[in-house]
Amino acid sequence: MGTIFFELALTFYFAASILSIAGIIRKKDDLERTVFSLSLLGFALHTFYLFIRYIKSGQAPVFSMHEANSYFAWSILLISLIIRTCYNARILSFGVILSFIFMFVGAFFPRNIPSLKPELKSLWIDIHALMAVFGIALLSLAFVFSILYLIQEKAIKTKKFIGVGSIIPSLEILDKINYRLIFWGFPIYTIGLIVGFIKYLNLLGFNFDPKEIWSFLTWTVYLSIFYLRVKQDWRKKKAAYLTIFAFLLVIFGFFGINLLTESFHKPL
Repeated sequence: MGTIFFELALTFYFAASILSIAGIIRKKDDLERTVFSLSLLGFALHTFYLFIRYIKSGQAPVFSMHEANSYFAWSILLISLIIRTCYNARILSFGVILSFIFMFVGAFFPRNIPSLKPELKSLWIDIHALMAVFGIALLSLAFVFSILYLIQEKAIKTKKFIGVGSIIPSLEILDKINYRLIFWGFPIYTIGLIVGFIKYLNLLGFNFDPKEIWSFLTWTVYLSIFYLRVKQDWRKKKAAYLTIFAFLLVIFGFFGINLLTESFHKPL
């Protein structure tokens, strides 16, 4: 259903990723405008693909492994484009590479529209799923900026600006963007979880499954990061390390819990 738009978007993301990697290897950002154009074209096609799935199914395009990966990739690229515009920071290459990876993974899962149980066909369930995944996308980009922060810090200390260290923004910009991603990502993720939790209680009562337990564990880690970052009581380097750890929890919850357990949330 609208598969051609998915394939075209994936192709544009692939081209943008190749140019991004070339720029990183060459330690230059002269290809950034081309990467931006390709990313924008792919994003437009990707948006149309998600819109078609929503119109045809009447439900948020996020309830299968294919849809979840696709929407996650779309969210990451949208956030990356916003960051590029608001901060004039040339970090789009890292966002489009991450988007391509998840789009590529999503391409291997069945693309049929998932059949939800009648009780799950609800606007609140759609809001829960969309906000939770979008919040995770924001927090996942915080992971990327944490990696870049650590690379840049090491480059400054050793005075050896090699690889991406020679083209990424300053430590101040990286930390500022990381802070904003966590500042917005955590509340959005939290609201998504609360909406889902209330709906889940109405359906099944207090009968928690592995996905909910893991989500709560991940949430507590991000709560710690959010609190310490807002209070500014923590060294930026330690915050970067904890953000990386939290992202690993997210990835396991996104793939491991969904694929290895019999969760009520398991995508079709």
